[in-house]
Amino acid sequence: MRRPSATWRRNIFVAVWAAANVILGWQLLQGQHEFSSQGLPISLLLLLLCTVALLWWIPSPLAAEPADRPTRKGWFVLIVLAAIGLLLAVVTLVGRLLVLALPVVAVVTLVWLRQPITRREALYALGLALIAGLAGLGAGWITFITPVQWAVLQVFLVLTGLLAGWAMLRHSGLLPKGVGRSLFLSEGVIAAWRGLGQGILIGTPWALGTVVMGGSMGSREAWVHAWWQPMTAIQPGIAEEAWGRLLLVPLLFLALRRVSPAQRAFPAALVVIGYWFAYLHTAGGPGAIISTLMIGTLFALPLSYVCLYRDLETAIGFHFWIDCVKFAFALILFNR
Repeated sequence: MRRPSATWRRNIFVAVWAAANVILGWQLLQGQHEFSSQGLPISLLLLLLCTVALLWWIPSPLAAEPADRPTRKGWFVLIVLAAIGLLLAVVTLVGRLLVLALPVVAVVTLVWLRQPITRREALYALGLALIAGLAGLGAGWITFITPVQWAVLQVFLVLTGLLAGWAMLRHSGLLPKGVGRSLFLSEGVIAAWRGLGQGILIGTPWALGTVVMGGSMGSREAWVHAWWQPMTAIQPGIAEEAWGRLLLVPLLFLALRRVSPAQRAFPAALVVIGYWFAYLHTAGGPGAIISTLMIGTLFALPLSYVCLYRDLETAIGFHFWIDCVKFAFALILFNR
């Protein structure tokens, strides 16, 4: 059976996207912005439909190769389970301090692979790192370290995460196939800005859905008081794509690639890291299973697909817009 064309799949997504925007926008106008609101089931269904349509529109660029060896299923399952166990154990033992070790992991990876780093890559990664660091100075949701320490950490996370991620993807032959690519590096400044704008457009239903489901009502967002603070959303928009997607997914992929073809190993790594990343956004423990499944399916997987199967800049725009709209509504709700 012939696969529907990319244009047809895009049109289906646009239709679902438009309907979701209208309905979620209407819910907001009705004052629905609590997780317990009557419109919650509708919001969840709309975001699920948007997610399915997006993942169908942006498929993996990886295909089976004639030289691929069969998956060693036993080892494959063992590595996946070991990775899940290790990731959960690390979060349980060190919690949010985990991010302090990621730049070290990235540097060790760079030294190990010894992949060439172009001047353009280094300068672009540094530019994004400085933007994330500057925005991190206003990250009022961070309380476990000072704003200056958080800002400095963002610089190292983004700089090392991007460079190590691109190095791993180049080493494994996936970067030339379009996995984890940057529009700025491949097509230039105008393409990068276009991707950022497209990411904002694509992410609008998720941004509205976050607010409808109560994303701006908790005390976590009570810090938002000034008009400029929603713009600090660019910090997680850049940093979390760098370390949560471009660093960790290829890292797990390299382990799985030893026992499975890339077309199976990479999606598996993407899913494992996606749901683990979602778990980081919960209270943790066994009680977080439902929240992890919901966040992972409706938010982490779409962002992972956009970042790794489309491009970095679109993912940054998508991620930024979700948090920016959430912070903007918090500003309105807490200061009216």
